[in-house]
Amino acid sequence: MLEFRCPNCSQWLVVREDRAGRMSRCPRCKAEIAIPQASAPEPVVETAGDELTLITPAKPLDKAMLDLPDEQELRDRIAEHRHEEERLLTSLGIQRKPPHTGQRRFAWPIDILLYPTSASGLIVMAVLIGAPLALALIQSFLPMVGRIGFVFFLASVILGLYAAWYLAECVYDSALGGTRAPEFVGVGLGDMWSRVVYLLAVYFLYLLPTILCAMLAQRADAIFWGLAAYSLVFFPIGLLAMVVNDSISALNPVFLVVSIFRAFFPYVGLLLVLVILGALYWFASQIGLDDGSRPFWLEAVGLVASMYGTFVLAHVLGRFYWRNADRLDWGL
Repeated sequence: MLEFRCPNCSQWLVVREDRAGRMSRCPRCKAEIAIPQASAPEPVVETAGDELTLITPAKPLDKAMLDLPDEQELRDRIAEHRHEEERLLTSLGIQRKPPHTGQRRFAWPIDILLYPTSASGLIVMAVLIGAPLALALIQSFLPMVGRIGFVFFLASVILGLYAAWYLAECVYDSALGGTRAPEFVGVGLGDMWSRVVYLLAVYFLYLLPTILCAMLAQRADAIFWGLAAYSLVFFPIGLLAMVVNDSISALNPVFLVVSIFRAFFPYVGLLLVLVILGALYWFASQIGLDDGSRPFWLEAVGLVASMYGTFVLAHVLGRFYWRNADRLDWGL
């Protein structure tokens, strides 16, 4: 095993030696880091004049000559540093979150549906549901002109940015083994915007063509079904790759196709689950639309159901990575 500190937050990390030299992400600060190589003796090159004549492996260094601590002493020092770090965090009132085990509390069909029920998840969901309903009520009484309209537009944009960012965090936390919605984390507009830019890239590349075809053609022809299949296959894996790798390079179609074939049968199962949940969501969205409109209370119920379902879908997507991390080998 390799032990090293994150260069960004100084958190001690432990990884398998076969991951040396790869890029990964710190589970504490989520910064992208390079896993250092295991130390090895450098070769000694003997030359005659300007020509290379012989290469021999260097002899192992004598630790006693360099006054280096033995392995057990080094481990004791690491443990002492960790203890000091924990005491410092405790004195500051900071509690380090233990790593996820991935173990479910109930049978998986029930536990999946309970994913949004953490305290933080319920608070965020209440904000994401209550704020649009409040804005809709206010807009029904006030004319959306001038500064009032701009304020409401800005509030809607900020709310949408945070919703996209938090749902991406749900996918990421589930990919680490989380079984409940992650803690509420304050984040600046810059951080939200950088994450949302990646999300928009996924939407534009793998979802927008199907939506535009449905809006313009307004019929289910062969082109529409072809684009629908394209979105179904590439949108989930593209979204997951973007969230886990936090890089636009993860949208490389070759990378995504290789990833799909690495976990082919589990991914087919994931797509079937998404199709079933999507069909249920569509049927629920049609309730009360016989005359083209529905009462406000039914709109509220629909918003609650859709938001709850979106949280569950984010968890299912992240859980797919947690169960197939070795096959995908993305370095998380």
